[in-house]
Amino acid sequence: MEELKRFVASNSGSSNLMLDRMGITTEALEELIPFIAQRLQNLNSLALKNNRLTKLPQNLSLLTSLSSLTLTSNPLTNIVDCCGVLGEVQSLRSLSVTIDEEEAVAVPLLVPQLNFLNGNNVGTPGRRKSQPNPHRKSQPLQGRPGQGNTTSDIDLEKISGLYNDVKMLYSNGQILSPADDRRMTIAFDKHVDAVTNRLKERRNKLEESYERRTEGLMAKHGMYDICFQEVLAYSETISPPLSAVLKKIRSIHTGLFQLVPEIVKDTVEATGVRGEERVEELLEELEETRLELERSEDETGQLLEAAEMLESEAKVNQSEMMKLRKQLRKLTTENEGLRSELSGMGAVKKAVVIGGRNYPNTIRQDDDNNNSMLALPPPPVREEKKEDNNTSMQNTQIVEQEPSIRNLTLKQLLAFVDELYASKEKYDKKCAASKLPRETMEQHMYTFLNQRYGLRSLIVENASAVIKAVNSFHQQENTVAVFGKILRNEIDEEFRFVQKQLKDTVMDLLRVHLKAKHVRKPDDFIHSLAENIEQGVINVEEWTDIIQYMYNEDDAMALGVMLKDAARKYNGQRIKEAKEAAKKQPRVKAGIDQDLNGKMPYADFLKVLLDFQLLGHDRFLTKFRDRFYEVDKDNNGIINEEEFRVLCGVIGKLTGKGKNAKVVRSEADMRSLLETADPHNNNHITFSEAVACLSGDIVEMVVDMHSRQQRLKEINIKREQKGFKKIQQGLAP
Repeated sequence: MEELKRFVASNSGSSNLMLDRMGITTEALEELIPFIAQRLQNLNSLALKNNRLTKLPQNLSLLTSLSSLTLTSNPLTNIVDCCGVLGEVQSLRSLSVTIDEEEAVAVPLLVPQLNFLNGNNVGTPGRRKSQPNPHRKSQPLQGRPGQGNTTSDIDLEKISGLYNDVKMLYSNGQILSPADDRRMTIAFDKHVDAVTNRLKERRNKLEESYERRTEGLMAKHGMYDICFQEVLAYSETISPPLSAVLKKIRSIHTGLFQLVPEIVKDTVEATGVRGEERVEELLEELEETRLELERSEDETGQLLEAAEMLESEAKVNQSEMMKLRKQLRKLTTENEGLRSELSGMGAVKKAVVIGGRNYPNTIRQDDDNNNSMLALPPPPVREEKKEDNNTSMQNTQIVEQEPSIRNLTLKQLLAFVDELYASKEKYDKKCAASKLPRETMEQHMYTFLNQRYGLRSLIVENASAVIKAVNSFHQQENTVAVFGKILRNEIDEEFRFVQKQLKDTVMDLLRVHLKAKHVRKPDDFIHSLAENIEQGVINVEEWTDIIQYMYNEDDAMALGVMLKDAARKYNGQRIKEAKEAAKKQPRVKAGIDQDLNGKMPYADFLKVLLDFQLLGHDRFLTKFRDRFYEVDKDNNGIINEEEFRVLCGVIGKLTGKGKNAKVVRSEADMRSLLETADPHNNNHITFSEAVACLSGDIVEMVVDMHSRQQRLKEINIKREQKGFKKIQQGLAP
């Protein structure tokens, strides 16, 4: 009990209290209620699911603000006695309790203030309306005395039942919140009062029976309109397109009904003596129109139900997807655990790319307890065929049997590259978390293929197909060219992010250019223009502005020449195509030379920039790459600590002149570099890790080399002017 009181006290001031699964008995609840009433005076909702209540304590009425009570999964023995207690809680509007069908009928009668029982609407405030009774005769509104009833009088019970169904839409079959219930009830009551008062007021001024009956029909339409308005508001929350269609339907129906009085009046005036009979016919037609409207409303309800069903199915599918993802994560975790365990036992994996720097016959996997060799396809078999009549070596024919390699399309290759990049990123993160060494991209390609296929033949077949496709498409697609250089350890893996950033920057600068050109246009218009250019062509003004902003003067000039050349090729092709078309259609000839204004496909423009960036980065790393592979004896893109120290001795700014120039580093600097390149002391540093660690030193080396070459050039010019020989070596490293 003390623990329950502490829990209640911790929720002081709250309007909701959940006491589910706490083993509360009837006696304990009776003792606890005064404490709850004292601490939570504004308590609106109380949940007591899955407890041990056999009956309800009499002092439950002390909770004067309680509007929602949940008693499901309690062993209540006498529901009638419980209803007697609940009937004393005047503020109670919603009840959830485990009962059978017969008890479900009795509870609303015994607890008259209830609006909802187990999520079902059993009435509205101030009215005892459970569900509309189709067998009960409607109670029409009366006109003024002596006028009698009409066929178009309003059935409030039917409208109220329909409105309750609309309220159930908002709650999704659950208990509607008190605030929403109060809002909708007040809106309905106000609407009913407004329509009935208007009907009474106008009927008092009408003399002809057809006018009174027409006014009654219009009032009935007005009563149903409140239901339509709430359906529109609900449909807006689940499907704006559906809401837009319903609004159009409502607008059309309203317009039709607004024409009714004028049509009836004109008809009566035109038919004269037979006016009353014509009015009867017209009212029958209007009644059919009303029935059609009700059918339309029913169809709208069915549409909403279908939308809810689709939403429910989507949630189920989403749940299944989450389960599958959870299972996939579990299997991935188990797999990584086994890999980590294998690495902890001292396993060393070594995989090389077919057709790379070396062409090994095996993929070797060494283990402390087991040495195994996975053979790659052997080199082409050379067979000697000798002629029957001449066995001399001169007549020997060499026949090579090369294995057939599958051809990948560019689309398939790009999809594989994206998957491999994503796998590599996840693998690197796991290696960092487990303090394991990273793999090079070529090593990880074999790891990736092994995880996907498992069979040696399939691994080799797919790796060979990838290498063949890279060699086929590297000039056509920049992404493939970058991938090939990363695979061969010629550039660092992180450069692919530079290329992606370049694409985003170009598009951002294009939008800025378009915004400056169309200052008063909205952002949506600018975005649409940029998308059209991205899918089509870019003109010289646009790409000139972009490259001048992104690059220095020399690079911008070089790129301008390359882009103009690409534009000339594109326009030349267009002229050729136009001339061919002109031969078939002479009228086309006049437009052949009118559009040579530097336009070119955006994709071609972007490829020129990406290739230029790749070429610059490749040249930037040339000297470093040469130094790296001087120390990387096995050419696998991985060096150890000793080799890294040698590399650091030749990368950086040189101190001294001529042959005596060298890179000077302290031991503290060397330890700092090792800590960056190999933080977990795995004695394993990849090419990309070395580039990232020594990027600043590479820049200094390139700048220093350029500076020394410039100085050597200046000295040679002066020596040549004085008649001396040029210096061939000395200042340049």
